[in-house]
Amino acid sequence: MSCCPAGSLLMLGEQGYQPRGKVVRVEDLDIYVVGSGDKCVVWNYDIFGFNSGRTKELADLLAESGFLVVMPDYFRGTFQDPTKPGALEFLKRTTQWTDIKRDWETKIKPTAIQHGAKKFGSFGTCWGSYPVIRFSSLPEFVVGVSAHPSHTKISMVLGEQEADILAKISCVQLFLPAGNDGPEVKEGGLAHKMLKETLQITEFPEMNHGFLTRGDMTNPAVARDVRLAVQKIVAFFKEKF
Repeated sequence: MSCCPAGSLLMLGEQGYQPRGKVVRVEDLDIYVVGSGDKCVVWNYDIFGFNSGRTKELADLLAESGFLVVMPDYFRGTFQDPTKPGALEFLKRTTQWTDIKRDWETKIKPTAIQHGAKKFGSFGTCWGSYPVIRFSSLPEFVVGVSAHPSHTKISMVLGEQEADILAKISCVQLFLPAGNDGPEVKEGGLAHKMLKETLQITEFPEMNHGFLTRGDMTNPAVARDVRLAVQKIVAFFKEKF
């Protein structure tokens, strides 16, 4: 089992894009830092890691909208193709909340504060939705956004109850599921039933899981929905921060 549903888009390189931020090394953890301000978005990438697709490009776009964005390299320079052997072991190794929280408390948060952060939100794609919903239980976080979320499958892999994690969320959420994402993250699903008015959902039924960061922008429908998703993300952070 992987975190991505059948039909998900595969890895897309950075395609020559030159990121506008900088990489800060904190002990063994690289953190991409871009933008400025006291409102900080912690960007949680997908299973393809630190240099996947439009990840840094989208982080830069969010920063241009008035936010400080920090993206930790939780995988320490590695990544996993979910279609290849080893996905299960990779998820179990890299998705331990105690380790992610320790990185947050000892490396990510201090770095963000050094760059001016006072309030925090989180954003995630695919694998990154797991840190988002986990961070959203902490008092310093005021908003969380997840695009084509994978926390349902990740919770299953880890032997955790998704409902128990959702029950601890204490801030507003936006989910942007693709057409082949599971029912748990769509209208009427588990998260919707549990979080009620705390959760907003915008579905992209024509898109495949991974479209935001890895979809083919020469396809007019993909380009349309990537732009719409970015607009939704920026507007939600501006409204809820």
